[in-house]
Amino acid sequence: MSFYKFKRGDVLLNTFTARPEFNFFIYNQNRYINNKNVISGTYSSSVTNVPPGYVNLYELNINRASGSLIFPWMYAQENEYLRLSSMSKEAQKASASVTPPFAVSGTYPLSSSIQYYYYAASTTAIKPRLEAIRNTTNYYRGLSPHYVYSGSIPAYNTGVWRFRDLNTENVGLITIPAIVHGSELKKGSVSLKFYISGTLVGELVDSSQRGELRQVSGTLFANDNRIAGTVLYNEGLIVLTGSWALDSSHTEDYLGGGNVSPQWNYFGSTISGSAITTISSSYILNFQATEKIPNLTMLTYANRGQLNYSNNPTFLSSSKNNTPLTGSIGYFEQTDRPIKNIVSSSYTQTTGSFEKITYITKIAVYDQYKNLIGVANLANPVRKREEDSYTFKLKLDM
Repeated sequence: MSFYKFKRGDVLLNTFTARPEFNFFIYNQNRYINNKNVISGTYSSSVTNVPPGYVNLYELNINRASGSLIFPWMYAQENEYLRLSSMSKEAQKASASVTPPFAVSGTYPLSSSIQYYYYAASTTAIKPRLEAIRNTTNYYRGLSPHYVYSGSIPAYNTGVWRFRDLNTENVGLITIPAIVHGSELKKGSVSLKFYISGTLVGELVDSSQRGELRQVSGTLFANDNRIAGTVLYNEGLIVLTGSWALDSSHTEDYLGGGNVSPQWNYFGSTISGSAITTISSSYILNFQATEKIPNLTMLTYANRGQLNYSNNPTFLSSSKNNTPLTGSIGYFEQTDRPIKNIVSSSYTQTTGSFEKITYITKIAVYDQYKNLIGVANLANPVRKREEDSYTFKLKLDM
């Protein structure tokens, strides 16, 4: 077997940026990703083994029966106090009472989806999720004054400034998990559409790419160009503060407090834990995520005059007896075993002039200690003659 060492410039590490697009359709307490229905599997009611509208991290336990799911585990030895990140402290204490060694296990699959939270102006209790983003929203004030958590902002499109405090206003908060948005949301890609009985009554977009969600269409023209919220692109958060009526002729019980007109801070409210059914309202959330994928490129070579011998038994001709000689003084193999000539000829019942020819089907990658760490399979075998020289490019997404 031939080994070749990578030279300077043969191994390249790059980062590719992908922009996958997501479409969340929300109706009642259900959400759907990219208009996909739940697909039943052979061994499970759902192929992904996660609820509708959820993303399965790493796509683990795909189409597995409930009794055969894979799970993370480790063995805790004596005097060790171990806990998986998904394991509660109570479970950790319970496992610690067992005489080691014992198994510590977690659960797969890990999944998540968009969530909605509503904070009423009348609530005087501390709002932890809003308080958690106070410094972040204030940090983005340089992009738009509408990011300010507590301070003066332009009052819609009137040009008059007013004081606003998110703790004392009706606020809707939509969270997009990192396993969906990746490293960040693409600026300017967020779009929110509010439907009543299938009719679009309002749409928000960030046309300026500054994080301002501006209403660009709807049934009431007076609402156009109003800022209904902001997007925190790096954090995957949408803060909705628009409290104007999107349709003056329609009311529904969005949050269980009585029938009210549809407003932007109710967008997606039916997926919250305490949601009730609103049969007339539906929502669509569109955005593009940002996935940065490290990519390792390795250049390998089959130079002229190299790699033209094979350890495959079929490389040698079978026309000659290759039986080894054995005796009391040793074991001897034939030293003049001819190589099979596979060069074609223009004439029948004969071969062409002899050439050593091999076919490259796989390229193995080893570490510095010659331990096999990867194998690249070629789609089709590549013929290698002595005068041929090839360069193979191997790519690995990390």
